[in-house]
Amino acid sequence: MKLKFLFCFITILLFSNISTSEISTKKDVIRNLSSKPLSYLDLGIMNLRHDLDRSIDIILRKYTSNFLTNLISDRKKEIAINVTYSWRQSTVLASVSLPMKKGLESKYHLTSTNKCRDIFNSVRNELLSDTIESTISSSRVASYLVSIFYPPSNQPFVLEENFRNALSQLVILEIVLRPDLNYALKSNVSPISCTGTLETSKNNVKIAHSYNH
Repeated sequence: MKLKFLFCFITILLFSNISTSEISTKKDVIRNLSSKPLSYLDLGIMNLRHDLDRSIDIILRKYTSNFLTNLISDRKKEIAINVTYSWRQSTVLASVSLPMKKGLESKYHLTSTNKCRDIFNSVRNELLSDTIESTISSSRVASYLVSIFYPPSNQPFVLEENFRNALSQLVILEIVLRPDLNYALKSNVSPISCTGTLETSKNNVKIAHSYNH
Protein backbone atom coordinates (compact mmCIF):
# COMPACT_ATOMS: atom_id res chain seq x y z
CA MET A 1 0.00 0.00 0.00
CA LYS A 2 1.45 3.32 -1.01
CA LEU A 3 2.04 5.91 1.70
CA LYS A 4 1.63 9.21 -0.12
CA PHE A 5 1.45 12.27 2.06
CA LEU A 6 -0.97 10.52 4.43
CA PHE A 7 0.77 12.08 7.41
CA CYS A 8 -0.88 15.36 6.28
CA PHE A 9 -4.32 13.78 6.28
CA ILE A 10 -4.38 11.62 9.41
CA THR A 11 -7.63 13.13 10.60
CA ILE A 12 -9.40 11.96 7.46
CA LEU A 13 -9.24 8.40 8.73
CA LEU A 14 -11.70 9.18 11.53
CA PHE A 15 -14.63 9.82 9.24
CA SER A 16 -17.29 7.50 7.84
CA ASN A 17 -17.00 5.30 4.75
CA ILE A 18 -17.90 6.60 1.32
CA SER A 19 -21.34 5.94 -0.11
CA THR A 20 -21.32 5.71 -3.91
CA SER A 21 -24.71 4.17 -4.62
CA GLU A 22 -26.31 7.35 -6.02
CA ILE A 23 -23.32 8.97 -7.68
CA SER A 24 -23.52 9.04 -11.45
CA THR A 25 -21.75 12.14 -12.84
CA LYS A 26 -18.33 13.73 -12.61
CA LYS A 27 -19.87 16.69 -10.78
CA ASP A 28 -21.27 14.27 -8.19
CA VAL A 29 -17.85 12.65 -7.85
CA ILE A 30 -16.26 16.08 -7.31
CA ARG A 31 -18.96 17.08 -4.82
CA ASN A 32 -18.39 13.85 -2.90
CA LEU A 33 -14.60 14.25 -2.85
CA SER A 34 -14.54 17.93 -1.94
CA SER A 35 -17.15 17.62 0.82
CA LYS A 36 -14.82 15.54 2.98
CA PRO A 37 -12.78 17.10 5.80
CA LEU A 38 -9.36 18.15 4.47
CA SER A 39 -10.83 17.39 1.05
CA TYR A 40 -10.14 14.07 -0.61
CA LEU A 41 -9.98 16.10 -3.82
CA ASP A 42 -6.93 17.95 -2.47
CA LEU A 43 -5.40 14.66 -1.36
CA GLY A 44 -5.89 13.14 -4.81
CA ILE A 45 -4.40 16.15 -6.58
CA MET A 46 -1.31 16.00 -4.35
CA ASN A 47 -0.93 12.26 -4.91
CA LEU A 48 -1.41 12.60 -8.67
CA ARG A 49 1.22 15.35 -8.77
CA HIS A 50 3.58 13.05 -6.86
CA ASP A 51 2.90 10.14 -9.22
CA LEU A 52 3.46 12.30 -12.30
CA ASP A 53 6.78 13.40 -10.87
CA ARG A 54 7.75 9.75 -10.30
CA SER A 55 6.60 8.79 -13.80
CA ILE A 56 8.76 11.47 -15.40
CA ASP A 57 11.76 10.18 -13.45
CA ILE A 58 11.21 6.69 -14.87
CA ILE A 59 10.62 7.93 -18.42
CA LEU A 60 13.74 10.12 -18.37
CA ARG A 61 15.83 7.17 -17.25
CA LYS A 62 14.29 5.05 -20.00
CA TYR A 63 15.24 7.52 -22.74
CA THR A 64 18.57 8.71 -21.32
CA SER A 65 21.80 6.90 -22.10
CA ASN A 66 23.52 5.23 -19.17
CA PHE A 67 26.50 7.43 -19.90
CA LEU A 68 24.39 10.58 -19.47
CA THR A 69 22.40 9.77 -16.32
CA ASN A 70 24.04 12.71 -14.59
CA LEU A 71 21.98 14.95 -16.90
CA ILE A 72 18.61 13.62 -15.73
CA SER A 73 18.18 16.16 -12.94
CA ASP A 74 19.05 19.00 -15.32
CA ARG A 75 16.60 17.75 -17.94
CA LYS A 76 13.86 17.34 -15.36
CA LYS A 77 14.17 20.97 -14.31
CA GLU A 78 12.99 21.91 -17.81
CA ILE A 79 9.83 19.81 -17.50
CA ALA A 80 6.74 21.55 -16.12
CA ILE A 81 4.23 19.42 -14.21
CA ASN A 82 0.92 20.85 -13.06
CA VAL A 83 -2.28 19.35 -11.63
CA THR A 84 -5.34 21.58 -11.28
CA TYR A 85 -9.08 21.24 -10.88
CA SER A 86 -11.50 22.89 -13.31
CA TRP A 87 -14.85 23.68 -11.71
CA ARG A 88 -16.28 24.61 -15.10
CA GLN A 89 -15.45 21.24 -16.68
CA SER A 90 -15.60 19.13 -13.49
CA THR A 91 -12.25 17.59 -14.35
CA VAL A 92 -8.78 17.31 -12.89
CA LEU A 93 -6.22 18.37 -15.49
CA ALA A 94 -2.80 16.73 -15.16
CA SER A 95 -0.41 18.51 -17.49
CA VAL A 96 3.17 17.64 -18.40
CA SER A 97 5.05 20.14 -20.59
CA LEU A 98 8.35 19.12 -22.20
CA PRO A 99 10.78 21.38 -24.08
CA MET A 100 11.71 20.50 -27.65
CA LYS A 101 14.73 21.64 -29.65
CA LYS A 102 13.40 20.54 -33.04
CA GLY A 103 10.63 18.68 -34.86
CA LEU A 104 7.58 20.93 -34.37
CA GLU A 105 7.33 22.32 -37.90
CA SER A 106 4.33 21.29 -40.01
CA LYS A 107 6.47 18.99 -42.16
CA TYR A 108 7.13 16.89 -39.05
CA HIS A 109 3.46 16.69 -38.09
CA LEU A 110 3.23 12.90 -38.17
CA THR A 111 6.47 12.44 -36.21
CA SER A 112 5.58 14.99 -33.53
CA THR A 113 2.04 13.60 -33.24
CA ASN A 114 3.37 10.08 -32.72
CA LYS A 115 5.92 11.31 -30.19
CA CYS A 116 3.25 13.15 -28.21
CA ARG A 117 1.01 10.07 -28.14
CA ASP A 118 3.96 7.84 -27.21
CA ILE A 119 4.79 10.05 -24.23
CA PHE A 120 1.10 10.19 -23.23
CA ASN A 121 0.97 6.41 -23.31
CA SER A 122 4.21 6.04 -21.34
CA VAL A 123 3.09 8.45 -18.62
CA ARG A 124 -0.34 6.82 -18.38
CA ASN A 125 1.17 3.33 -18.16
CA GLU A 126 3.49 4.43 -15.37
CA LEU A 127 0.58 5.95 -13.43
CA LEU A 128 -1.36 2.68 -13.69
CA SER A 129 1.63 0.40 -13.17
CA ASP A 130 0.70 -0.61 -9.62
CA THR A 131 -2.83 -1.74 -10.51
CA ILE A 132 -3.65 -5.42 -10.84
CA GLU A 133 -5.12 -5.39 -14.35
CA SER A 134 -2.87 -5.34 -17.40
CA THR A 135 -5.24 -3.88 -20.00
CA ILE A 136 -6.53 -0.32 -20.09
CA SER A 137 -10.12 -0.19 -18.84
CA SER A 138 -12.46 2.01 -16.82
CA SER A 139 -12.22 -0.39 -13.86
CA ARG A 140 -8.41 -0.25 -13.89
CA VAL A 141 -8.39 3.55 -14.09
CA ALA A 142 -11.04 3.81 -11.36
CA SER A 143 -9.03 1.47 -9.15
CA TYR A 144 -5.98 3.71 -9.48
CA LEU A 145 -7.96 6.89 -8.84
CA VAL A 146 -9.59 5.40 -5.74
CA SER A 147 -6.10 4.61 -4.42
CA ILE A 148 -4.98 8.24 -4.73
CA PHE A 149 -8.19 10.11 -3.85
CA TYR A 150 -9.28 8.04 -0.84
CA PRO A 151 -7.17 7.10 2.21
CA PRO A 152 -6.83 3.33 2.71
CA SER A 153 -9.37 3.02 5.54
CA ASN A 154 -12.10 4.78 3.51
CA GLN A 155 -11.63 3.21 0.10
CA PRO A 156 -14.87 1.65 -1.19
CA PHE A 157 -14.43 -2.06 -1.86
CA VAL A 158 -17.15 -2.17 -4.52
CA LEU A 159 -17.92 0.64 -6.95
CA GLU A 160 -21.30 1.09 -8.55
CA GLU A 161 -20.95 1.02 -12.33
CA ASN A 162 -22.10 4.63 -12.79
CA PHE A 163 -19.62 5.84 -10.15
CA ARG A 164 -16.78 3.83 -11.70
CA ASN A 165 -17.50 5.22 -15.16
CA ALA A 166 -17.68 8.82 -13.89
CA LEU A 167 -14.52 8.41 -11.84
CA SER A 168 -12.56 6.98 -14.77
CA GLN A 169 -13.39 10.12 -16.78
CA LEU A 170 -12.39 12.52 -14.02
CA VAL A 171 -8.69 13.00 -14.82
CA ILE A 172 -7.56 14.48 -18.13
CA LEU A 173 -3.91 13.87 -18.96
CA GLU A 174 -2.29 16.48 -21.19
CA ILE A 175 1.15 16.23 -22.77
CA VAL A 176 2.58 19.43 -24.25
CA LEU A 177 5.62 19.45 -26.53
CA ARG A 178 6.75 23.06 -26.51
CA PRO A 179 9.68 24.69 -28.32
CA ASP A 180 12.43 25.86 -26.02
CA LEU A 181 13.17 29.58 -26.14
CA ASN A 182 15.93 29.43 -28.76
CA TYR A 183 13.92 27.12 -31.02
CA ALA A 184 10.78 29.27 -30.72
CA LEU A 185 12.64 32.46 -31.60
CA LYS A 186 14.59 30.90 -34.45
CA SER A 187 11.83 28.90 -36.13
CA ASN A 188 8.59 30.61 -35.05
CA VAL A 189 6.91 27.30 -34.14
CA SER A 190 4.05 26.59 -31.74
CA PRO A 191 3.58 23.84 -29.16
CA ILE A 192 1.73 20.61 -29.88
CA SER A 193 -0.47 19.01 -27.25
CA CYS A 194 -2.29 15.73 -26.85
CA THR A 195 -5.03 15.01 -24.33
CA GLY A 196 -7.21 12.18 -23.15
CA THR A 197 -8.55 10.45 -20.07
CA LEU A 198 -6.47 7.74 -18.45
CA GLU A 199 -8.51 5.13 -20.32
CA THR A 200 -8.27 6.77 -23.76
CA SER A 201 -6.57 4.46 -26.23
CA LYS A 202 -3.31 5.73 -27.68
CA ASN A 203 -4.71 6.19 -31.19
CA ASN A 204 -7.71 8.15 -29.88
CA VAL A 205 -5.67 10.70 -27.92
CA LYS A 206 -6.67 14.14 -29.23
CA ILE A 207 -4.00 16.27 -30.92
CA ALA A 208 -3.97 20.06 -30.99
CA HIS A 209 -1.41 22.01 -33.00
CA SER A 210 -1.58 25.44 -34.60
CA TYR A 211 1.13 25.85 -37.21
CA ASN A 212 2.60 29.29 -37.84
CA HIS A 213 2.99 30.37 -41.41
